[in-house]
Amino acid sequence: MEKKETVILCVDDDAHILELLTYVLEGAGYTVINARSGFDAIALAISRKPSLVLLDLILPDIPGEEVCRRLKKHASTSEIPIIVLTVKSDELDMVRALELGADDYVTKPFSVRVLVARINALLRRREMGPPRIPEDNET
Repeated sequence: MEKKETVILCVDDDAHILELLTYVLEGAGYTVINARSGFDAIALAISRKPSLVLLDLILPDIPGEEVCRRLKKHASTSEIPIIVLTVKSDELDMVRALELGADDYVTKPFSVRVLVARINALLRRREMGPPRIPEDNET
């Protein structure tokens, strides 16, 4: 049985960050697509249905929070996990992004090894589905 391609959509207006993410994630075995604006990110997410989105909050056209909200509201993208990857380290920004549907929040500067580990863990949890709670007589 052939393994399904795992596509990660990286959204950042900084070409250097996208280049780094592409290099690291392709090295980890992922297929990477990039967007440098919020509107491009939304269009790519709808058309390509990535396995995961890495999303900066500071974008040139619309805020990343709005991208997150729209992706979580759209029927075809609502289940795609989103990891916010941003320079915004304020607690309120973190809480707002998580309340809008982000699955994780990583601040820049970041460790690429930790980021890949978080991606792997999030995708692994998505594959396994919700945790099974044992019945009382099973313990």
